[in-house]
Amino acid sequence: MSVSDKDIRKKERSARLMVWMAARSSRNQTFIDRLCRALIVRATTVAPEDDFMRDPLIDNDEGFDPDELDRYQRGETA
Repeated sequence: MSVSDKDIRKKERSARLMVWMAARSSRNQTFIDRLCRALIVRATTVAPEDDFMRDPLIDNDEGFDPDELDRYQRGETA
């Protein structure tokens, strides 16, 4: 068995394991299901500093306060 065959078999086992974990995590009934879900979430969550979709302008926005939102919905300009 060559090195490339070993790599291919390793990737196949990894893919089977990922599919099995995804199927188990979608059930969410037993401890193993919840553990698989936690592992998948941990593996797929992007760190905030590496997330290119984050926008500091949006993250730092305070949004509307309740009075301002009420005035906006009533159509007041000032």
